[in-house]
Amino acid sequence: MCGIAGVIWQDPSRPAERAVIAPMVAAIAHRGPDGEGIELLGPAALGHRRLSIIDLSQDGRQPMSNEDGTVWVVLNGEIYNFAALREELQAKGHRFRSRTDTEVLVHLYEEEGPDLVGRLRGMFAFAIWDTTRGRLLLARDRAGQKPLHYRVDPDALRFASEPAALLADPSAPAPASDPVALHTYLHYGYVPSPQSAFAGAKKLPPAHVLEWSPGQAPRLRRYWDPSYSPQSRSHFADAIEEGASLLDEAVRLRTVADVPLGAFLSGGIDSGLIVSSLASLLSEPVRTFTIGFEEARYDERAGARAVAELYGTQHTERVVAADAQALLPLLVARYGEPFADSSAIPTYRVAGLAREQVTVALSGDGGDELFAGYLRHATNSPIGLWQAAPRSLRGGVRSLVSHLPRGQSPSPLHYLHRFVEIADQPVEERNGQMSFLFQSAILQSLYRPEFAAQVADADPLDPYRQSFRAARATRDEERVLWADFEIYLPDDILTKVDIASMAHGLEARAPFLDHHLVEWAMKLPYAYKRTLSEGKHILRRLARRRLPQELVQAPKKGFSVPIDAWFRGPLLPLFRETVLAPDAKTREVFLTPQVERLLGEHLRRERNWHHGLWSILWLELWMRWARV
Repeated sequence: MCGIAGVIWQDPSRPAERAVIAPMVAAIAHRGPDGEGIELLGPAALGHRRLSIIDLSQDGRQPMSNEDGTVWVVLNGEIYNFAALREELQAKGHRFRSRTDTEVLVHLYEEEGPDLVGRLRGMFAFAIWDTTRGRLLLARDRAGQKPLHYRVDPDALRFASEPAALLADPSAPAPASDPVALHTYLHYGYVPSPQSAFAGAKKLPPAHVLEWSPGQAPRLRRYWDPSYSPQSRSHFADAIEEGASLLDEAVRLRTVADVPLGAFLSGGIDSGLIVSSLASLLSEPVRTFTIGFEEARYDERAGARAVAELYGTQHTERVVAADAQALLPLLVARYGEPFADSSAIPTYRVAGLAREQVTVALSGDGGDELFAGYLRHATNSPIGLWQAAPRSLRGGVRSLVSHLPRGQSPSPLHYLHRFVEIADQPVEERNGQMSFLFQSAILQSLYRPEFAAQVADADPLDPYRQSFRAARATRDEERVLWADFEIYLPDDILTKVDIASMAHGLEARAPFLDHHLVEWAMKLPYAYKRTLSEGKHILRRLARRRLPQELVQAPKKGFSVPIDAWFRGPLLPLFRETVLAPDAKTREVFLTPQVERLLGEHLRRERNWHHGLWSILWLELWMRWARV
């Protein structure tokens, strides 16, 4: 696990410069506290910050080359099947200088060229510079666990693990924001790939490779496109056994490390199942880590403790204080783009807690997207009944619901309101809007006319709609899962975990995202994943064998924070001093009186606008940090 960066001039005769790459590498030093490496290779400069996980010796230093120095690589991530690949490559005559997974990449590239990505089992973002062909290869893992930002300018192609490194390049153009990306962010709470909040920059999408040579246009290609069919014919009981075996194997592969290892443990079944597998593999007690809150509706410590006691883990927990005001500036700089998932705070805190004892932590990320675990997935089954009901009945239900408290995400009342508001829309639009922080009409009322004109032709549903329609599935419910897997998972959940963990020099590994397990899960009949009353149906049946029953039966809470209360308390001064200040950067986007209206409605408890206020606050702090 590391941080990578690079600059390759468009002019092949222009030599690379240390003064350009060194500041970029320094900007991501937190991702790799164990060492730094820079190589100048003709027009290419490659940089790396190292977090030592496998082969702690200096032999594991990056950038790393093949025997004759014609192929060079920088890697962020882990290749879990590297030992088998290494053995295969040695049989073909390749010589290795280290025990690392990184060195496998250069030799596998020599054998298979850009197609090497199809052989890899892991999480990764890497760059290979082929000095003989003058070719750059950028690649990102199938699920998008590791980030990769890049931009192509008239003078160079630049890439890095985080936007801060691109900004640190003294030769790069001055940064500017992309209005369409900001408009999209204000709907989703994040900027979907390949968009970037910075004009001219992009994010390499998951499961893609980019090939580029100086003076030519980049060539982007998807290398993994799984299908939901043909569906498995396994009986449900057999499928539980298959899933248990695949999960245990995925966990086993992710225990390979030369440093201490542990696991995040929430009160949910996903992380609990990971701990159950890990406990059966390790000879010593698993080290587990939990973050809690004083507010009972957000606190999952009791469930985590039950799992810890069942498996005899070495358990550590900590209560998160309302310190978002102090933490936000650091988080804004680390994320490098507007990012409105407030669970970034507890994720950052639990990563810091884990790093006090371990360097690698396993997580339960991916279970909800693969097995229909979100409450919004429950809306797809009854939608046919709703649309078949008489119009008068639907009107009566809408009237009744309008008099109920609105609630807040992810409460059932919140989703009931959203359901009746959008139930008659096409399925891709309905499900896309279910996860919006702001509906478009509300944002239009907030926007300055000048900003509204800049984004008038942009449809924020386009990323979701395109993913939904591209899914290799026959059921709308599966298309919804694919859109979650391709958009929400990498650009929200995995971005959150990567940045929060790497800010502490901690490697987070997600066994549910092993692509063998993913492909198996996708082909399960949908009824194995979601019943009318229960999400993650098959995982819950497995959990009944392995976890405390009170945990299996508990309703899903989600990893959220009480920012609704914080905006009436500790966050209120910060909001007023930044967003409502006369020199606020977001005055270029919003009409200040309209923002004040939202804040007033929230303070008077007329409506919970905490998600929207949080997204506006983060945007203001990001615009100040990025100087756009």
